[in-house]
Amino acid sequence: MNQSFFSDPGKHAALLDDLPEDFAAQGDGPDWHRVADLLDADQRRHPGRPLSAPRAHPFGASTRAASLLVVAALRRRGVPARCRVGFAPRRGYAPQVIATPGGRADDGFVLAGEVWLAYRDGVVDASRYGGGAAVRDAVLRDLAHANADEVPLAETWGPMGPDLVGDLDVIDDLAALLVATFLGDEVAERELAERYATDHRIRPPHALARAA
Repeated sequence: MNQSFFSDPGKHAALLDDLPEDFAAQGDGPDWHRVADLLDADQRRHPGRPLSAPRAHPFGASTRAASLLVVAALRRRGVPARCRVGFAPRRGYAPQVIATPGGRADDGFVLAGEVWLAYRDGVVDASRYGGGAAVRDAVLRDLAHANADEVPLAETWGPMGPDLVGDLDVIDDLAALLVATFLGDEVAERELAERYATDHRIRPPHALARAA
């Protein structure tokens, strides 16, 4: 899988060859926009130092930035890795990002689509995750991440917002496809990619231009 606009390490690509595998577990910090920006900041502080070498003052990263860096390293090794968006209790059920393959960690991570479907079935209280609108927004962000458009979690588009309005059946369909792709369903993955490419309402502005 090729690097995306966000995961492209730019001139620092070789640094990823030495990235420790447990980087994503090293804590949260700023949500760097792109991997190249994160590595620029690190190398300004530690010129020429490989990523596996200890830092006296290590740079921090949000779960998105940390997962994106791991995904970039995996893609450089030829692994078709992706970021996925969901919720975990260790962050108070705030949205977070994990890298796949590798599955979910043993920290209670739940995919955004799983939460949405359970909410729509009346199984969970959406207020635990910030409300129905917040869960819907997380589903749309996971849709973008699953299609290698790893937008920051603060970015909004289309039906996102404070109110739960619009065609919720569309979100139901997307959530089911996202859960299926997480479980390795290749047919669902192709359908999801086609819908993302053809329906401007469900993807961030300029998503396809970034991918070009």
